[in-house]
Amino acid sequence: MVSTLAKQQRAVKFNVIWQACIGCSACVGVCPQPRPFVSAFDTIAVETPCEIACMRCVEVCPTSAITFQKLQHEAQAVEEAQN
Repeated sequence: MVSTLAKQQRAVKFNVIWQACIGCSACVGVCPQPRPFVSAFDTIAVETPCEIACMRCVEVCPTSAITFQKLQHEAQAVEEAQN
């Protein structure tokens, strides 16, 4: 099992390029999140931190419509700001 700290250090936030998304919901089908991690458009949740960050949704997307941003752990962000 991954510790909470490890999860926070590798969390990502997904974005869907709506013009490219074909609405196939393949991303939702492969998502291992224990709770529904779905947007209002039946895609992977967007603008919501994903702590698992397995990237299965990115890999399965047939149109490459899913992008992501790595999120920093709060302590790491504070440390970098101080340097």
